[in-house]
Amino acid sequence: MEDPALIRNLGIIAHIDAGKTTVSERILFYAGVEHRMGEVSDGNTVMDWMPEERERGITITAAVTHLPWRGHLLQWIDTPGHVDFTAEVERALRVLDGAVLVLDAVAGVQPQTEAVAGRARKHAVPMLAFINKMDRAGADFQRAVASLRARIHPGAIAVQLPLGAGADLAGVLDLVEPRLLLWDPPSQGREIRAIAVPESERARVAEAREALCAAAAEADDALATQWLSEGTLTPDALRAALRSATLSGRLLPVLCGAALRNLGVQPLLDAVVDWLPSPLELPPVQGLGVDGTGGRSRAPDPAAPACALAFKVAHDVHGDLVFLRLYSGTVRDGDALVHARLGKRVRLHPLFWMHADRREKREAFGPGGIFAVPGLKDVRTGDTLCAEGDLLLLEEPVFPEPVLRRAIEPREPGDRARLGEALALLVREDPSLTILEDEETGAWLLAGLGELHLEVAGHRLERDFRLAVRIGEPRVALVETVFASGRGEGRVELPGESPLRVRVLLQLDPQEAELPVIEFAPEVPGLSESLRRELADPRSVSGLSGPAGHPLRQVRIRILEISLDPPRPAAAAWLLGALQDGIDRAAEGISCVLEPVVEVRVEVPEAFLTSVLGDLQQRRAEILEVDASDGHRTVRAKAALSRLMAYSTAIRSLTQGQAAFDLRPAGLAPVSGPVPA
Repeated sequence: MEDPALIRNLGIIAHIDAGKTTVSERILFYAGVEHRMGEVSDGNTVMDWMPEERERGITITAAVTHLPWRGHLLQWIDTPGHVDFTAEVERALRVLDGAVLVLDAVAGVQPQTEAVAGRARKHAVPMLAFINKMDRAGADFQRAVASLRARIHPGAIAVQLPLGAGADLAGVLDLVEPRLLLWDPPSQGREIRAIAVPESERARVAEAREALCAAAAEADDALATQWLSEGTLTPDALRAALRSATLSGRLLPVLCGAALRNLGVQPLLDAVVDWLPSPLELPPVQGLGVDGTGGRSRAPDPAAPACALAFKVAHDVHGDLVFLRLYSGTVRDGDALVHARLGKRVRLHPLFWMHADRREKREAFGPGGIFAVPGLKDVRTGDTLCAEGDLLLLEEPVFPEPVLRRAIEPREPGDRARLGEALALLVREDPSLTILEDEETGAWLLAGLGELHLEVAGHRLERDFRLAVRIGEPRVALVETVFASGRGEGRVELPGESPLRVRVLLQLDPQEAELPVIEFAPEVPGLSESLRRELADPRSVSGLSGPAGHPLRQVRIRILEISLDPPRPAAAAWLLGALQDGIDRAAEGISCVLEPVVEVRVEVPEAFLTSVLGDLQQRRAEILEVDASDGHRTVRAKAALSRLMAYSTAIRSLTQGQAAFDLRPAGLAPVSGPVPA
């Protein structure tokens, strides 16, 4: 079992095509875990192991691995960069202690860079930044750092400088311990020479190091005295200051290189060890008691009661795997923990260390351990497993709401049951997918975060589950809300030998939070504490809809009265029908239908700007900004997602394939005009 002080749990996060999978492949190679470097272009990467990933050349699922470096254990998660797979980034960042943010040296900060960095900040995850692709034509390190300061972190500070750029990239200038690092191409970058800074670069290095020392001293009062009195900082003092400032979030150290040319990766690994935290350096993880009370915590102590969060469920040919992050205690093969949500014991056997899709059996894990266990059928993403007698519920990952849906049916009528089972497995594995049923046709609707998300899910049904399916055209996922408060009384009669009549009086109020929230008046008879908790869980009421039949969102449901005739202890299943009836009555005249809105960012050559702007205006987009740089224009606009369907085909035609664009969720807005089908 590894010493927690020597563990670094980190993820690699980026915008799509920033080169993070190439960085990961080099890391595995230099750490000695792999004996060859996989290439995205060749479809033979270790971390992108799914056939869909290798064929498309993108990361779709977060892959977990582990590797040694300088006597430490690095547990590494390579995450997707495409916005459709944001849920994979969210669940990785929920359990990680640090992150490496990879940027393209030409593009700098891009929309998904901002999104993933924002998720890291939400979870208080310290970051390093790596400016990759310094060998590309147009690479500009200073511009990339400036974009980091402006859009990600004002404390972004260079700890390295590139020597040259584009085809002239020769090495990396280290500012902490002033020297020039050169990589040996015949050794595939394994061998590094450290030499004195060339005379021609000394002034630039001195100026950049002074800025680095000043930033570090500003973040550390004790160091400021040394800086003011001596005018410089020793490499050891600077490293210690950078560690402190990185862990506190005051600084974002920025490194550089070109992973495809095997340049700059080993210093990045050194920075991970030097400046990102071990599990022991984190505050105790916070949670709630199963009775809903707060103030519960677990320290990263091997002798403490065990507490683990299930952050991912994966399905493969060998069956389901549940990925766990252990926050406290020690878990050994065969131990039993309690499923805190269900109150039942689950046995952990066997325990696997994962290397992408490969498994390695292990006997035990301590605090900070990231591992997988098969056979936990009742465990879903976000569940907490604890030692018996001392239960708590850890914060669950929060996933985006689906914005698109597609009808899906088997080509062979006899496969409907098999399709239902396969869809259930997909949804268990990916909580950002949802299965709905079309009330008019009875067909299933698969809802997800974008066209690519749903396309990949459909291909997986055919490839992984060997099902022939028909998938309809994408449709936007509409929701309903209320724009004013309203009360309603809901009634339902449940048949049986002793018919049960349920009555609920409730009030609806608009709220900013997206998921519906249930609250209770101070004295509502007939509600046990367990029933209150069950109803307060957004997943328990996710099926509630507005008068038009769309899922209810941005609404607070306040239960004022509940009565059952004849009187008996209430169950959530009995109440949901009455709740729906009450919502329909309360929302009459005050409900409206909302549709997803996205922000689109288009990078387009100047010659095609007029065509792109004209097309966006035809789609009733609101133009937010038009920037100019290097002969290109960047257009930011906001539009209803329904008006940007198949936009990739349109933009390719308008610009002869010379434009690039990104879509990112921008909330919900009332449907203007006819409600989309």
